[in-house]
Amino acid sequence: MLKRLIYLVSIILLLSCPLNGQQFVDVKAELQGISEGSARWIDSDRDGDLDVLLMGERFKGQTRGISTHIYRNLRNDKFARYAPGIPDLHRGDFDVADFNLDGIEDIAVMGEKPDGTLIATIYRGIGNGQYQPTSIPFTPARDGSIRFGDFDGDGDQDILIAGEAKSGLITQIYRNDRNNTFVLIDAGLRGIKRGIAIWYDYNLDGYPDVFVTGADQRGSPFSMLYENTNSSFVALNTGIVPLKHSFAATGDFDNDGDLDILVIGESTNNSITTRLYRNNRSQGFSRIVVPFVSVRSGFADWGDFDGDGDVDLLISGESAKGPVSKIYKNNRLSGFSELNENVTGLYMSTGQWGDYDQDGDLDILIAGLTYDFQYHTKVYRNDLPLVATTIAGKEEVYEDIFNNSVVVPERAGPTYYYLYSSSYTKLEGAKEKAYYLFISPVKKPRKQFEMEDVYNQMIRKKYPEWSQIDQGNIVAIGKPSMAEGVSSRQRIIDEYSGKSFKVIEINW
Repeated sequence: MLKRLIYLVSIILLLSCPLNGQQFVDVKAELQGISEGSARWIDSDRDGDLDVLLMGERFKGQTRGISTHIYRNLRNDKFARYAPGIPDLHRGDFDVADFNLDGIEDIAVMGEKPDGTLIATIYRGIGNGQYQPTSIPFTPARDGSIRFGDFDGDGDQDILIAGEAKSGLITQIYRNDRNNTFVLIDAGLRGIKRGIAIWYDYNLDGYPDVFVTGADQRGSPFSMLYENTNSSFVALNTGIVPLKHSFAATGDFDNDGDLDILVIGESTNNSITTRLYRNNRSQGFSRIVVPFVSVRSGFADWGDFDGDGDVDLLISGESAKGPVSKIYKNNRLSGFSELNENVTGLYMSTGQWGDYDQDGDLDILIAGLTYDFQYHTKVYRNDLPLVATTIAGKEEVYEDIFNNSVVVPERAGPTYYYLYSSSYTKLEGAKEKAYYLFISPVKKPRKQFEMEDVYNQMIRKKYPEWSQIDQGNIVAIGKPSMAEGVSSRQRIIDEYSGKSFKVIEINW
């Protein structure tokens, strides 16, 4: 008993240490400070490490500027700025994906140019860190978002865009019909500004649904989940709070196999709020009361910064006491704990987790305005030693570390998985390029990423050129039973076959 007590105390001390020391270090990356825009990691030069794309407004003294630049990762905490061929934008957003299936990532952008012109289009990646304009016209807009996602399951990336256009507020979906052709579909989504529209497959049916939050045409807060039925988008009454100056981030905080959702923003009574909703699938959503800082005009991102197998939270924005940026560690059954980290407090902020130094843990990219209106873009290196934690047996007692927080019990999620990926490429021995679907069998993995490792080994052995054609676009689908997994897998095969994809089964 004494030995067990000493063991438990040791574990508690070990796990509590990161809460008191500074684990995230400002590397003084000397990136241009921006606000009213977007900052994200991107491997623009395809060298295997993460570069930084910055888009937004900046001030130096009394001089205002608007810029879009990429900072190439030179490693050893050094970055070099260059112009990627994308116009200078602010009040906008961008996203990255391979829309034309040529194996090189492209960039979708929306926002406002320095002369006030609105834009929304795609810039095609040419593989050397530069991007070329396309003639693809989406509805030009600002103060919103743009996202890639395959809503119709045909293997290519469609577009979801929201914001303020000259004709009014929009939230629109464009179907990718390939050959640089996108078709606007009648999705019936309410237009918003000062918010975001994201793809969100809340019910795990393989068809991305859409979540929209922001100010509607009347300036009122709005939040809505639209279910993708594969023939239309249907508004669902989820009870998620209507918000403006808002943002939404999805992540499986309770490790039950589906994506939960966190929203930030300003509610109907002008109060600032941050709310976490647990995804109960067909049973709707339930609010989990955790004392995250309430913010608006900012962002949130889920990521496992400490490598313990659950997602933690990075959050930033304007609170009732001014700009803040905070990190919350996910302690599973005992809630979340705030780390004592001196990440610069920002609002009108943007950012993301990402492993820029390739040491196996997640670092921080963050940009925005300070309380004294200084523009910042910072990279914080994660120097936290990765600790393998053990969940103790029933003799241990967990104590909720926050007043009024809800202890969330674990529950069974999907246990049977299959993987698939698609590409437009010329395989070795083939006469010409073709569309391919690569798909695995349904398996019950023993550990996380086991199937991905085997899938990559098998496919690389059979197709040595895989590293050039895949670009990491592997989709994992999980189901509660083998029968459901087999049925779901067959549906994917049927849909891709119906669109003239050649199906290649990667069996083991």
